[in-house]
Amino acid sequence: MTDRLPQEFERVLERGTLCYVAAGTRRGPHLTPLVFAWSDRRLWLTTSRGSVKARAWRADPRVAGLVRAGDRAVTFTGRAAAHDVLDPATWIRTAVRLPAVTAASARFTGKNARFFAGYAVDARRIPLAWTPPGRVFVEIRMERAALLDDAGVRALWGEWDASLPTTGAFRAGRGGSDAFAALPPAVREALGGAGPAALGIAGPGGTVVLPAWWAEDGPDLYAAMPRGSLALAGVSQAPTPVALAVDRASWWRAREMIGATAQGVGQAFLPDRLRTGGRSAEEKVRRTGADPEGAALVRIRPGRLVWWRGWSSGSVTIG
Repeated sequence: MTDRLPQEFERVLERGTLCYVAAGTRRGPHLTPLVFAWSDRRLWLTTSRGSVKARAWRADPRVAGLVRAGDRAVTFTGRAAAHDVLDPATWIRTAVRLPAVTAASARFTGKNARFFAGYAVDARRIPLAWTPPGRVFVEIRMERAALLDDAGVRALWGEWDASLPTTGAFRAGRGGSDAFAALPPAVREALGGAGPAALGIAGPGGTVVLPAWWAEDGPDLYAAMPRGSLALAGVSQAPTPVALAVDRASWWRAREMIGATAQGVGQAFLPDRLRTGGRSAEEKVRRTGADPEGAALVRIRPGRLVWWRGWSSGSVTIG
């Protein structure tokens, strides 16, 4: 493997607007979208100094993410390293990498200029955690990546141990309150009941974030994707920690960002290989809007919802 990503990977990373970034927590993956920039063969982003991600990376620097651009996406895993002017533990790292950090900062500012314009419009309302003094600059060194499209995997970089769940049985969940019913009404209404999403799966080789289509069905959520994409997570049919991130992004204004992440337990199925329940599983795939041909399905039973609406955010424990 060469140190440099193939150009077709880099084109996606240069064109993408948001990166769905996952950090490991005791509840499973914590997955949310962040603006970013690609510079010096690294992915760069900022996060609040006291955020879940910042705290998680201080204990364990492993990171996974997903960037979309048009009909293609790059999923990756790697290591995060913070550059924080208030943390002496990062100063030597920053000094050694100063030319790269300076160039990346300029690239980050230029690429995300429209969001900074939005901050200027809303300057009087921005909480300290969203302003430069409250944030840390993070570089992510990728260790492996995969180029994906609507049909599945197009190319791999680095070492992947792909596997698919074994044949089993699927049974739809029983009725109950909608999975997103506990969200604030404005957030719930904005998200709808189906559409594109990002799914973080904590497989045996670490978390992998995949593009998916989602649908709500009573207390359960469903995510569908090409089976080749799911294979990258290396999951078996046993339940595993997952996080499903659904959002409605604004082109330039952070205060208009709306979204939610459902953290819980997920179980994977291949509808056309099931011994029983294949038709029911295929119907769930169709509800998400995904193509049932060659699709994989993940049933998610949420235990916690994390939501955001502009500067406001919160969490709700359910189940």
